[in-house]
Amino acid sequence: MTLTVLLLLPFVGALLTFIAGKMKASLAFWLAEVIGLILFAATLILFSSYTEPIVVNITWFSFGHNTLPFGIYIDHLSLVMLLIATGLGALDIHFAHDYMKEDPDQARYYAKVLFFIGGMILLVTAKELTALFVGWEFMGLASYLLISFWHQNSAPADAGVSAFLYTRFGDIFLFAALGLLFYYTGTLDLQKINALASNGAIDSGVSFVIAIFIFVAAIGKSGQFPLFPWLMRAMEGPTTVSALIHGATMVNSGIYIVARMFDFYVAADALVIVAAVASLSAFIGASSALVQSEIKKVLAYSTMSHLSLAFIGLGVGSLAAGMTHLTNHAVFKALLFLGAGAVIMSAHHTKDLWKFGGAYKMLTLVAIFMGIGALSLSGIPPLSGYFSKDAILVDSLVNPQTNGLISTLTIIAGLLSIAYIGRLWVLIFAGKPRDKALNEKMTTPSKFWISLPLGIMALVTIVLGFFQTPLAEYITGEAFEEVHLAYFAPLLLGTMALIAFVIYKFYLANTEARDKLAAQPLMKALHQLLFNGYYVERMITWFAKSVVVGFVARTIAWLEHHVVDGAVNATVGLSSAIVARLSQTHSHRISNQAGAMMLGALLIISILLIKGL
Repeated sequence: MTLTVLLLLPFVGALLTFIAGKMKASLAFWLAEVIGLILFAATLILFSSYTEPIVVNITWFSFGHNTLPFGIYIDHLSLVMLLIATGLGALDIHFAHDYMKEDPDQARYYAKVLFFIGGMILLVTAKELTALFVGWEFMGLASYLLISFWHQNSAPADAGVSAFLYTRFGDIFLFAALGLLFYYTGTLDLQKINALASNGAIDSGVSFVIAIFIFVAAIGKSGQFPLFPWLMRAMEGPTTVSALIHGATMVNSGIYIVARMFDFYVAADALVIVAAVASLSAFIGASSALVQSEIKKVLAYSTMSHLSLAFIGLGVGSLAAGMTHLTNHAVFKALLFLGAGAVIMSAHHTKDLWKFGGAYKMLTLVAIFMGIGALSLSGIPPLSGYFSKDAILVDSLVNPQTNGLISTLTIIAGLLSIAYIGRLWVLIFAGKPRDKALNEKMTTPSKFWISLPLGIMALVTIVLGFFQTPLAEYITGEAFEEVHLAYFAPLLLGTMALIAFVIYKFYLANTEARDKLAAQPLMKALHQLLFNGYYVERMITWFAKSVVVGFVARTIAWLEHHVVDGAVNATVGLSSAIVARLSQTHSHRISNQAGAMMLGALLIISILLIKGL
């Protein structure tokens, strides 16, 4: 019964919420709030009563001697992902009471949020890749709908289309991987695929190709290089959407599928590819976050960077470090995004960092809670981010398959975390107001609707710091190698303290020196490079327009017009010529017709005589 509620209630609830919200706007929130709490309660019941993996075999449909399964499989990894999806989902809905209360279309908003949560639940409980793919696509659809929620404006509408195209590109590879797996193994059961790969029953070359195809899909979903531009543009949606989907849950699905197929990736020798791409993504995300002027853009690049760290954890062979960091990141990034939402809402939807300053007095609780999230993201002990993030940095150094470039980019990205998140916090809350008019208009958010969910996430961030080893062992059965942390932590913390001092000097104590440095031509060029995300989106757009559309599409159009249409059109002239020639054999004169008949008869008789001889 509990499992049925968990799987079906989000979709039924989405429909009921939409209908109820059309009758009365406030009903949409209250129904969504109740459903969110029920889903979290159902997850807690499963978590507390769990003794062994829950397996439910379901056949979707059959064709010939083959069947397409759609089963359910819940283990420790699934339960942790369910707690993230339903727990953060319930807090996000609660927060949205104030954030979305002025929106005239709340029914549509809450229905889409519940639909998304249902997709995430289906994905993380899937036994086979068929159900996982359906949940994967449900989330992609919900993401598109929520990013473009304010579709009456061009920017959100374009951002939704961008997200749809980027993620669909990756999904093509996932669909291809499903076909290859079914062809070579005869099954789409995730546990059986892992077992077959571990036993060497799948050709290594085929396994490698399939692993790369799945990773391409994960790159698209989790905003990794080069398919990350959609994640930055997704910030055009409501901040509550950014927190739930693009900070804490959907973007985790790419990491989840690699973790779920971890044994397959080990057997395919594909983890080094995961680590290499992720290290580059981590560096691009962290360095680009340093110069962004919009609050949510900083957090978006931060999400890209920290998801990359989780991928690196998997890539260097530490399932414990990767999945524990994924869990920690989901909580403190949702905290930071919703905290940013509280700031934006209090400042009448102002997002420009340079217009803030000194907001600590008006937003004291928000500043404290966001400070806890920032410290965890930076890797400051004893908060949760310290253990998982630093374990990944250490594993990237000691793993024999990781080359120097991968570990160097990983460490730089990890160290830059304190720089960009420290800059964010300082520009918003510290110092004096830079825009006095905005400061005077700022309002204090509700303690119950806004501060309460932030406080809960801040508390979880603190508490998780004391349960990192049990959490790692619960998810994966393995623990961190803390012996490495003992030697590495002092150096890392010392470097972080130095970075914090630089942030203080440049953004509070000596802004004149900062402005002079920023005015240098080289620094301006570097700023533009980082601000535009290394121009990756422009390069992809150029390639799509110049190569795909400008060359490939135009070549196909030319061939269709001149070859295909030309061949069809040529039949008209050919038919006319044949008719003209044949018409010469016929006339109205009887003598000509009789002569033609005699000639034909003689021709037939000649052929028969020749054959008779």
